[in-house]
Amino acid sequence: MRGGNNFSELSLEKKIGQMFMLGFQGKKLSDGFKDFVNKANIGFIILFSRNFESPEQLITLTNEIHSLGDIQPMIFTDQEGGTVCQFGEYLATYVSPMGIAVTGKPENAFKAGRGIGNDLKAVGIDGNIAPVVDVNLNKDNPIIGIRAFSDDPEEVIEYAGEFLRGLHSAEVAAVLKHFPGHGRTIEDSHSSLPMVDVSLDILKESDLLPYYELSDRTDFIMSAHVNFEKIDKNNIPATFSPVFKKILREETGFDGVYMTDCLEMSAIKNNFSAEEIIEGALSGGTDVLVSSGYKKDFEFQKSLYFKLFDLVKKNKISRERIEFSYERILRVKKKFSNLLERKFIKNTPKLRANYEEEKKIAKEAILVVQRDNLKKLPISSDRSVGIIEWEKAPSTIPISEARKKSFLYEIGEKYFKKVELLLLPLIDKLPEKIDSFLHSFDEIIVATYSRYSEAEKIQGKAVREILKRRKDAIIVSTGNPYDIRQFPDADEYICTFGFRKVQIEALFETLLSI
Repeated sequence: MRGGNNFSELSLEKKIGQMFMLGFQGKKLSDGFKDFVNKANIGFIILFSRNFESPEQLITLTNEIHSLGDIQPMIFTDQEGGTVCQFGEYLATYVSPMGIAVTGKPENAFKAGRGIGNDLKAVGIDGNIAPVVDVNLNKDNPIIGIRAFSDDPEEVIEYAGEFLRGLHSAEVAAVLKHFPGHGRTIEDSHSSLPMVDVSLDILKESDLLPYYELSDRTDFIMSAHVNFEKIDKNNIPATFSPVFKKILREETGFDGVYMTDCLEMSAIKNNFSAEEIIEGALSGGTDVLVSSGYKKDFEFQKSLYFKLFDLVKKNKISRERIEFSYERILRVKKKFSNLLERKFIKNTPKLRANYEEEKKIAKEAILVVQRDNLKKLPISSDRSVGIIEWEKAPSTIPISEARKKSFLYEIGEKYFKKVELLLLPLIDKLPEKIDSFLHSFDEIIVATYSRYSEAEKIQGKAVREILKRRKDAIIVSTGNPYDIRQFPDADEYICTFGFRKVQIEALFETLLSI
């Protein structure tokens, strides 16, 4: 049976397949990947920007995925809003979680969840691996930052709860992440295994509070590849930890589907064998093992599946353990009628129907800091504007792979009579032409973007030098708002909490209207 839902007794191999979420490379499914999904009855597929070309192509892809398997795969993605969005400007982006919380209006979180959820559902995506419920307790955290609603657990609960409710109103599954918390780390688990030195009592007073409060409102929770060495003495990531399994299942009362973060992350793949990964994940209580395919290693993905099957055949993992997760997965899948009763999408729907709502929230999220009661703002649209930015380096890849992209320039051209861009390499040195550029325009806007300390320090040092030469420069943070600690004497500092189109439009409209 293909493209239906065969809930009759399945073979062990096909039950094990339901316990995997897989990703792939490219805009189309390869024959080998489709064949494996069919034969193994893979339960979940995850999509990323690498799989996206256009809404039309995406709908064709989701239709094809839903036609596979004895039980339709559920399709998930990461569409948190703001920084983490997989489909460019085609689907709703809204604003990063921290920006939404800055508006002071929890209803904006509901609107964002609903708007994002409606677009995901319209293109055939069943679940969103969001909201982030990490409490951002470390300003040097390279991977969370503005992806978190707040450094206050009660505020995280309020806003994440509304975002979750918005997703559910659109009939899209939500996933709380990253249990028991990624907000204290100074390392990125994509690159290494973070170690956090904190007691369980403190964790329960902060990081774990969103799970105690929200676990009964969701069907999915995702683990964190973080080693809490004081809490589990076995020196293993929380994903593998029976200690955290007990907290999740017995203390928070969560009885939904518990999934791993991606097992291809260096925190896991570089430190454990396939057998250790399988045994660890099941010992940690997870029901779904996620392997997103971002390292282009289809053989690794298949090896995890076959290793789990082999361990069960050798009685190293009990069949009862498989049945336990399988039944939980089926119970949750049956709950989502949008999956079980799916009518395949034939026409391209209208997307981003609430763009003006997105922009309104983005404007409310703009945080303007003015010092010494300056009256520089607003500025006039007939002024000439020089924009300075740096090449962008995502936090999960080395600085040397920086992307040569401006967030402000193209949009700025629509708002000002004359705009020019100076895009600087992300190195610890300003070019000789900087003085000439700084004195060639009526206004200078310097836009920083940093999600980790090295980029913050490089840009911060440059901003200090720029301010010595143009004291009136307007400094804009399009990433973490903490950049200002590098240049505390800036007279005007503006935080957008992200770089999506609605956020940059909101920035320029704010500059023109204050």
